[in-house]
Amino acid sequence: MDGETFGQVLRRLRQERRLSLRKLQVLTSYDFTYLGQVERGEKPGSMELAEVCDRALGVDGLLVKTYGRVSAALTRPGSQEDEMRRRTAIKAMAASPLAFVDQAGAVPELQVSRLERSAEVYRHLYHGSGKPGDLLSLARDHLETAVDVMRQLPDGGLKRRVLRTRSEVATLAGRLTFFDLQRPADARGYFGLAHEAAIQVGDDLLAAAALGHLAFVPAAEHNTSAAISYLAGAADHAQRSGVPVVQSWIAAVESEVLGTANAAGTLRALDQAAARLSRPADAAPPAWFDYYSADRLDGFRGRALLQLGRPEEARSALTAALRGLGPVAVKQKAVFLIDIASSYLSDQPQLDQACDLAGDAAAMLAMAGYATASTRLQEFRTRLRPWDDATVVADLDERLGALTA
Repeated sequence: MDGETFGQVLRRLRQERRLSLRKLQVLTSYDFTYLGQVERGEKPGSMELAEVCDRALGVDGLLVKTYGRVSAALTRPGSQEDEMRRRTAIKAMAASPLAFVDQAGAVPELQVSRLERSAEVYRHLYHGSGKPGDLLSLARDHLETAVDVMRQLPDGGLKRRVLRTRSEVATLAGRLTFFDLQRPADARGYFGLAHEAAIQVGDDLLAAAALGHLAFVPAAEHNTSAAISYLAGAADHAQRSGVPVVQSWIAAVESEVLGTANAAGTLRALDQAAARLSRPADAAPPAWFDYYSADRLDGFRGRALLQLGRPEEARSALTAALRGLGPVAVKQKAVFLIDIASSYLSDQPQLDQACDLAGDAAAMLAMAGYATASTRLQEFRTRLRPWDDATVVADLDERLGALTA
């Protein structure tokens, strides 16, 4: 470790965590080619890169310190004394407890904290991840590491923390496989694992999230009764949690599950979702519950109204939902845009507006792969077939062609 450059320290920390350059790209949003050039010393890197990699690798400022000290040494007139000081500083940083990243040698508290920090990073990456397969690979590695860590721990607080993060990451893996990659059999397994871990630790919110997501799988197979059964279990857990926003989300999911097969039940579920969202909460929702809010409820309502043949009401709700989304929610924005575009294909089609919105959604999907939105975009294009000769449709086809190129 004596005399390591910034790139060498970055490579060592990455390899000790068993991350490929492509996986580090997913965690940092820096191109893997550039990261490799920094590691080999072909590029100098930057303080911003050091800060991002610090968070991604969970080393609490080690890379920032390394970059700062190495950069300072390189900008001063060279001398043997300066070089000795630089090497001594790097040695001191490498000897700090946070430098021990090998799972077998790390202290249990440090291992558990790293698992929790990694779960937080994955959660933030999900909404805009352009490569869901890479993020899923990281989640799988995380779940395997959690098993290794639990084998070393006695029953107690640390093990319960590992089980909680295992449930959280398993639910995320289920969302990736179901919504992003359309692999429902894998999703069913991940959601089951999430529920198992939540039950072990007695966490009603995590259990509600696992069962609520699991309901989407049989619903996609048109097995509504099985989906409603899972939602009933989720509602029981959510009721015990005392967090109304989670109860609201479950009712909103029910509205999507019922769909056009039970119009009255769909609208009733949406009203229940709105009522529960307005209730005072006994406790705040956990940080991982970041996929539902008032604007997302507008999205559920807009989708339902669209399917029930009420396009103008649907457009109003979906437009409100779109306004409420944050800048990183690229996937959900694409979904809402496609649904708004579909609302313009009613009795009096407005092709210009519909195709412009669909084209915007296609541009977002080029940044973040999302099978749910891609399927919905294909369905939208199918509805355009009566107007295949229209110029705006031909322009949209060009944009869609660029998406699949």
